[in-house]
Amino acid sequence: MIINLYDLFPEEVSDETAFHIVNIFMDITSALESRYFAQVRRYLNEKNSLEIPECVQSNKEDDNSF
Repeated sequence: MIINLYDLFPEEVSDETAFHIVNIFMDITSALESRYFAQVRRYLNEKNSLEIPECVQSNKEDDNSF
């Protein structure tokens, strides 16, 4: 089931109503980010993990730096 978010909100609202609607959703978004930040970061890190080429990886045995 696909929900079109634009269908959930009336087209004609006052400027004040629009302001309050946006503020409510910003507060909800902020609360969700605060609550689930660590889990979202962990998910994104797993999904976007970079594969480092072998030629760039540090080999402790062959490391001749300083």
